[in-house]
Amino acid sequence: MNGSKGFTLLELMIAIMLFAMISTAAYKLFDSVSRAQQVTEGILDSLDEIQRAKLILEKDLFQLAARPVRDEFGETLPAVKSPSLDGFVLEFTRAGWRNPLMELRSNLQRVAYNLEDDELVRYYWLMLDRAPDPVLIRQVILDNVHGLKVRFMDEKKRWNNSWPPEKKSRRPKPAIGAKKTEDLLMPHAIELTMQHGNFGKLVTILPALDYKSSNAHTKPDQEQGKDQKKAGRMSFMPELYESDDEEGDEKEDER
Repeated sequence: MNGSKGFTLLELMIAIMLFAMISTAAYKLFDSVSRAQQVTEGILDSLDEIQRAKLILEKDLFQLAARPVRDEFGETLPAVKSPSLDGFVLEFTRAGWRNPLMELRSNLQRVAYNLEDDELVRYYWLMLDRAPDPVLIRQVILDNVHGLKVRFMDEKKRWNNSWPPEKKSRRPKPAIGAKKTEDLLMPHAIELTMQHGNFGKLVTILPALDYKSSNAHTKPDQEQGKDQKKAGRMSFMPELYESDDEEGDEKEDER
């Protein structure tokens, strides 16, 4: 009579050990895949945020308007000012402010950008010429930004760290139909450099369009889109080298 046979203790120990090894390997594989997915989602979210910020910047800076404003003290502020008297990195007037409710207001808007607590912040005023205690709306358009720098190209294709330029010889050509005053000077191009926590240095070059004067009507969105395509869309790119032609500038100054 044959007795029933079962697993020996050694066989059970080996089976448990193999099961534990397979479970550990499966857990590590799942954990690595989960971590990779989280990292990928984080990168994609950051790219989406940068893309949204890019579109907002495009919408603002591609519609610059040669319209100075008055502050709450009655002082005239240039159409484009950097840095501004209020401490903003960049302040300017833009066209194309939509008015779906047909309110009695201008389609021009005063906008400012600043870097606060590693956040790129957009401000705008409800009125161009400010009354005492003006209403200022604050919008965070991008976080994880550790540095912000703006430069402006004048008519001689030289970069300026502030605007309007300090030297008269560097004054660019004003907008068509505008008076030749410092408050109406418009740059030929704008370079915006951001230091992002995940993607490092992001350099944005915006070519100049036909600037709208203070009494110009806003174009429809489709026509504005065509103008943007002609001028070239804004894109993030590596830092560009300056291409100042000093000899040509000296000859022009001698003339």
